[in-house]
Amino acid sequence: LRVEKQDWTYEEYCALPEDGNRYEVIDGRLYVSPSPRTLHQILSRRIQYLLYELERANQGFVFDAPMDLKMPGCTPVQPDLIFLDSNQVGQIKEKYLEGVPTLLVEILSPKTAAYDRVTKLNRYASSGVPFYWIVDGADQTFQVLELVQGHYQIVHALGAGDSFEFRGIRFEMDVLFAPLAGATLDPVGKSD
Repeated sequence: LRVEKQDWTYEEYCALPEDGNRYEVIDGRLYVSPSPRTLHQILSRRIQYLLYELERANQGFVFDAPMDLKMPGCTPVQPDLIFLDSNQVGQIKEKYLEGVPTLLVEILSPKTAAYDRVTKLNRYASSGVPFYWIVDGADQTFQVLELVQGHYQIVHALGAGDSFEFRGIRFEMDVLFAPLAGATLDPVGKSD
């Protein structure tokens, strides 16, 4: 993860090359990280699939990276997954989302773990994002954080055999972290 000069604008961000890197601007600083690994994407897809059940039930909308999200202090960020409640449809613009979503999900890699656990966590809390999920594929853990009086509190710290419900959808850790039969990939995060 590289941090570039400060005072980046959204216009400067839009002029960056499409080179496979992920670019985000938090508090005017440009953060650059490489594209995610395969298993990171598998975890993202599995969570997105479950959140899509809420979209199918007209309870909201789910978006996956790369999707620009503009909200206070973020011009923009690209969380791994974004969930908007159905009453937040006005936040959906042609090229980006604008406003504070209901839920943001980040899937860790060794190069971005501190950034996701500190920089993004603090910015998302300051922006007022009600729910933040942190998924660690290497350790096969899943943290559900909820914003309480401006600070995130861990509501669930989950691992093997655990599950939780979000708006009537059950998230089972054994299913989420199930191995891929025949895959020869490194465990998530081990070689990032």
